[in-house]
Amino acid sequence: MKKILLSLLSIGAVAGVAVLATGAFFSDTETSTGNLLQAGAIDLGVDNHSFYNGRPNEGTTWRVDYDLSDEPPRQFFHFRDIKPGDWGEDTISLHVNNNESWLCADVTLTSDDDNGLVDPETDDGDQTDGPGNGELADAVNWYWWADDGDNVFECTFEPNTQDPNLPPVCNEEAEGSEVLLPAGPLGALNVGGTATVTLADSLNNIWSGDSGDPLDPQDVRFVGKAWCFGYSDFLPYPQDGGNLQNLPDTRPVICDGSGVNNITQTDSFTADISFRAVQSRNNELFVCDERIGPPVGP
Repeated sequence: MKKILLSLLSIGAVAGVAVLATGAFFSDTETSTGNLLQAGAIDLGVDNHSFYNGRPNEGTTWRVDYDLSDEPPRQFFHFRDIKPGDWGEDTISLHVNNNESWLCADVTLTSDDDNGLVDPETDDGDQTDGPGNGELADAVNWYWWADDGDNVFECTFEPNTQDPNLPPVCNEEAEGSEVLLPAGPLGALNVGGTATVTLADSLNNIWSGDSGDPLDPQDVRFVGKAWCFGYSDFLPYPQDGGNLQNLPDTRPVICDGSGVNNITQTDSFTADISFRAVQSRNNELFVCDERIGPPVGP
């Protein structure tokens, strides 16, 4: 019996050594630290280069700003004594940091007022006074286009293929041409109404002409905006090959105010102009104007 117990103790001791020995096998541990998911960012910067009747206007000009707050005011127009035939031009540059983005502009008419009836107004038939009864917003026409940074609406002209004896025609598809966006008076809106201008979405890009072409964060894009107190054919000038600083002081907007009568005297209107940058990744069907809807089909 004593021998059996000694044998069992010996077996148990050997087993214990075997168990302890398993901790000496080759081994390795690899650890990945600091794992992180962080949301990206889109930061839109806007600057403006402004002209009033062909002369630079410092009050509505500013360098690129990523926070268009009220201090100092960042306004695309602020003129208190305009006359028929007056015009203004702004070239807006858009800078998007960090990510490819769609771009849209929204123009909202915030007031359209008649600020008292003077004799010339009533003589020309104006009988309505007060907030919402202004006529000025109907008499000022607006124009938007894809600019190359020189503050001038331009186009590449080519011979008329139908009749070489006729004047050259604007080829809007040619490189360097600047396509005019929908134009008209803000008075077409009701106060509080918004007009949306598509700059780049899944349907169109005003600079490249391609659908589904977002703005690269490394690029800077220019948008031209002009207004005329009266009527303008708003014909393009020949493309001069890029931003050569041949500005509106030498190539002005031709604005005819002869058709404007006195019912606009003392009137005023105000508007908000907003630019939107929206992520394009995972958002392939985005459209600036939701009333149009996304593209249909492949």
